[in-house]
Amino acid sequence: MHRLLQPLLKTDGQFQTISFEEAYEQIAAHSKLTDNNRTLVMASGDYSNEELYLIQRVARTGLRTNAIGSFDYYKRGTSFFIDKNDIVPFAELFGAGKFYTLLDPQSNALSQKTALEIMEACPNTSRYDFNTPGHLNIRNFGDFFRCINQYILRNDLAKGIYVQGLGKNFEAYKKQILMDDGTQLLASNQLTEEEIRAFAEQLLRDEAPVFVMWERFLDKRGVIELENLCMLLDIQAKPSSGFLCLKAELNSQGLFDMGLFPDICVGGEPFDDGNRQLMEELYGQPAHTASLDLSTHIATHDFDQCYLFNATGADTPQDIMETAKHCSWSVLQTAYWDDKPEAFDLILPASMPEECDGTFTDSARAAHTSKADATCPIAVNNIKLFSNIGTQFGLPKLDNATDVFMEYISFFKGGCRSKLRHFFR
Repeated sequence: MHRLLQPLLKTDGQFQTISFEEAYEQIAAHSKLTDNNRTLVMASGDYSNEELYLIQRVARTGLRTNAIGSFDYYKRGTSFFIDKNDIVPFAELFGAGKFYTLLDPQSNALSQKTALEIMEACPNTSRYDFNTPGHLNIRNFGDFFRCINQYILRNDLAKGIYVQGLGKNFEAYKKQILMDDGTQLLASNQLTEEEIRAFAEQLLRDEAPVFVMWERFLDKRGVIELENLCMLLDIQAKPSSGFLCLKAELNSQGLFDMGLFPDICVGGEPFDDGNRQLMEELYGQPAHTASLDLSTHIATHDFDQCYLFNATGADTPQDIMETAKHCSWSVLQTAYWDDKPEAFDLILPASMPEECDGTFTDSARAAHTSKADATCPIAVNNIKLFSNIGTQFGLPKLDNATDVFMEYISFFKGGCRSKLRHFFR
């Protein structure tokens, strides 16, 4: 593997070095050869907010597609996008009364290291570590948390402001969960009713419990039922109490905030006429925002072109690679290259996170500014690269992190968002 410094274009089965200007022209020319929403765009969570913003900007205008997704959340959905006010901030972990943890011993992710350091600094706060000796071994957290929630509701143990009116859809949720087959929920984790009772009643006795969970171990039902549990017991309403799902990639949260999903606009809001109009005013181009099911289209290889933005080499699902092979034009951006023949027609060099200014959003949705602390060895960093591609399609030039930041914050709406919060699902 060596650092890629120049774009590579496949010609007669062999990659040849080309200039950046030629690469931009190739992208612009090929974009004219396909219809709307026939181009797949996927990005990893190791890009800054500014870089992710520019990727979706080019995709929804120049590439004329809303088939936008990420390797991190492919087939996992958007249930992991939680309102900032419903997440326990890292600083509040110091005040927790008890930690319920699900961690990945193989990971060195900053989010997990930070949480561990805080917990180690709180030696008097007890911990309950799932899937370790002496604690419950859970394989399906969706069924586990739903089983706990069913026990709470069957025994009239729910309490607090969410079940007394603040929580929306509570009665419908209660009716549905009480109809579930409790035996089946227990069986999926090989648990007994006594184990569920003991865990629920222990949780009821706790003051300020916090669930610190490695997000990759949860499916979408798991995170939904965890949030439901925190509302049923009023855990979510108290300081230093609730849940924090630790994200694996550097800026996985930024994928949501920058709209790298077909049904989410920049700012994390669903698409509506207002933000669609703002997008077109800022870009000076029609924006493609039609809803579509990304997984279905990928499964049937229903794309003519494919762009994979994967600077640091995140694991790429096999069916996405298969889709790239079926496309008539496919592009990969990566920092390192091994010269092996690939199912790509154009390879773009990428700058690394430490080589470019920008912002990143942590697992608690707190934004952090990052300044480049290493020299970028390629002629154009990611921000300049994506900006230059955009100018091929008539988009305004945004070639530094500050200008990109000033544009994307236009989509972030202030004020109370309570209408979108506190839903039992």
